[in-house]
Order: sequence, then C-alpha cells, then structure tokens
Amino acid sequence: MTDISDDLKQDAWQNESDLPLILLTISHADLEDDIRVVNNKEAVTSNGLEYIAFPFEIQLPDSKEDSQPSAKLTISNVSREIGLAIRSISTPPSVTIAVVRQETPDIVEAQFVGMRLNNVKYNVMTVTADLEFEDLTREEFPSLKFSPSIFKSIL
Repeated sequence: MTDISDDLKQDAWQNESDLPLILLTISHADLEDDIRVVNNKEAVTSNGLEYIAFPFEIQLPDSKEDSQPSAKLTISNVSREIGLAIRSISTPPSVTIAVVRQETPDIVEAQFVGMRLNNVKYNVMTVTADLEFEDLTREEFPSLKFSPSIFKSIL
C-alpha cells in the first residue's frame, strides 16, 4: 500500500480545478476484461488504460492500528452492467484503487493494490461492497510441518 503524496495532501483543499480522481479497477479471471471506472463526468486515460466515467462513491482504506485496512464502495447499478458482471463470478474479484489528479492522470498519487471485493449487496440502484486486503495474520506459519510422510524423498 502506498501513502498519499505530500503534494496531494498540501493541495487537497487549495486547487479546485485539479481535484483528485479515483480510478477503480475490478479484475477477475472469469471476466472477459477488467472493469475500469473513474468517478468523473468524462472518461480518463491513465498510463495507457482507459477508465470509463461511471458514478461511484468510495471510502478510501483506513489505517487503524488493531485491524486490517478496509474501504467501502457504492457504485451505480442503474445500467446493471456492474451488477451483472459481479454476479457472474464465483469468487471475490481483485480491486485496485488509484488516486490521480485531473491535470496529470499518468502520475499516481496514491494506490491500493490487491484488495478483495467482499460482502457484496445490490439492488436496482446500487451495488455496495467492502474492500479488504487479505488477512495474512490468519495464515498458518509455517505452512508445512516437517514429517516423514511429506518429506519421504529426503529421508
């Protein structure tokens, strides 16, 4: 996870003509193409990738000491494209959030990679979901235990 740049923090409330844009990418092996949207009135090209203008609200990941960072996403479902795509997959898709400026969309000011879309709920108007990083603290370590049945070839 990348911290928000000092320049963006300093300019956040000063320059209304260069407001930050949120680029959202939803990826999954079952999807034909990644879903790329931007919370803007017109499409944006960033680093060679086109992000379609699409209404959504996002609460960027928090950084609480005692829990994994998480975010909340609410995206329009009026056209039903997003809702149908998310319902067509069987496991949580991967989500990348990038923050860029309108004037310099190729410079990523902050980026959150590898989040998972969980707790998805949808209705006619919106799709809402939690965005969470994989909780590696729950993984067993070490992943294997030395035992003769597993390591026969070296005994």
